[in-house]
Amino acid sequence: MKLVPLYLGFPARSHRGYLGLSSAYLVVGERLFLYDTLGYGEREGLFARMEALGFSPLDVGVVILSHLHFDHAANADLFPWSEVWVHEAELDHALRVYRDPRVDPACLAWLPEVLPRLRPVGEGRVAPGLTLLHLPGHTPGLLGLEVEGLGVLVSDAVKSRYDLEGPTAPPCWNPGLAQKSRQRLLAYPRLFPGHDVPLRKEGGAFLPEGEAEILLRLGDGREVILRL
Repeated sequence: MKLVPLYLGFPARSHRGYLGLSSAYLVVGERLFLYDTLGYGEREGLFARMEALGFSPLDVGVVILSHLHFDHAANADLFPWSEVWVHEAELDHALRVYRDPRVDPACLAWLPEVLPRLRPVGEGRVAPGLTLLHLPGHTPGLLGLEVEGLGVLVSDAVKSRYDLEGPTAPPCWNPGLAQKSRQRLLAYPRLFPGHDVPLRKEGGAFLPEGEAEILLRLGDGREVILRL
């Protein structure tokens, strides 16, 4: 089993709202799995990024969407040859949002309608070494993925190192359930958050594995690198 970061997230927001710089991973097992498809900002370069890492987009057998927020699921339609797995509760949530977008403006409620190979799923083992975890709170149907021997891809069940204690990071559909999901995850030795570098438990505390980084190219040609 092999875990390949496609992109790592960055924990920040701007005066206009969330930057939406999320994480996505390729999981190499008996099939090639893609966990999350990022936001629209990565749409144009997503295939090139995969190919630069040595993977063909055509080889992705399964796309696992942690949830249907715009910064994690926006590019799922770019993989019409792949099965797309979404938790059943997330699909029900999307129907409610479709009727009233105020319920969750970040949810791409229309997306399930355009996915030709959509498969509703629940918690459980789905392949050798891979187990889906239902982690409700941030949204009703958030899916984590436990990769045996490596850790858990947790998406926004733990957004970043700053979301390990205290109130759960917004937006949050159900803070009480989010706290329970987070507590469940704290038992694992390694977490892969939705908006940060991987976190490893050492001496009872989770420490980041390296620095989260973002490169900004300004209109006048200057480049600015931010690190956390």
